[in-house]
Amino acid sequence: MNTTVGNRDRARIRVRNDVRAAGARDRIDRIVGGLPWARLCPVGPVDLLFVAAEAVAAAERCGVVAVFARPDGAVLDAAVRAGARGLILADDPAEDFRRSIHDVLHRGGWVSPRLAGRLLARFPMGAPEAEADPAAVLTPLTTRERQALRLLAEGRENAEIAALMFVSVSAVKYHVSNLLRKFGCRDRTQLLAHLNRVGLRSVQL
Repeated sequence: MNTTVGNRDRARIRVRNDVRAAGARDRIDRIVGGLPWARLCPVGPVDLLFVAAEAVAAAERCGVVAVFARPDGAVLDAAVRAGARGLILADDPAEDFRRSIHDVLHRGGWVSPRLAGRLLARFPMGAPEAEADPAAVLTPLTTRERQALRLLAEGRENAEIAALMFVSVSAVKYHVSNLLRKFGCRDRTQLLAHLNRVGLRSVQL
């Protein structure tokens, strides 16, 4: 995905890198330094903070992206509880770091595709919520929204969904926006967690 922003966003996003591990820190510095719409701020107020996953609890109240050295379930839980709005692995592609900055600040959150399955596994998969009837939950959805929801549940990105549905990426974004609104979720991570809770992950959409 080519993450782009409008002119009003250029050089507006202030990012601080508080990751201590030298290799990861240097890599994040290079990635952020190459963005025309973000700038590194070693001190002062910032819009977004990269921090080692174990240190999220001590982070400032801004958009916090937790950087994981390895996918550790206990640390993942702690980072989410401490308020991390972005979750990424230190060796994820550079584009994922760029996207995490943009999506945390503009869409409410972002999770590395490599962490999504592990995050969802942290939610109990027992009986669905008592009042939730999967068929009833799906009733308000259009055919296209059901297709998009099934592909989202598989962990597909917008470009993949567009190709599989034979529509534009803009159309996919429209369907995803409608799904978030209809399910009352702020982002994809919350939507996937909701699907788990109501038992839709195991239902043929």
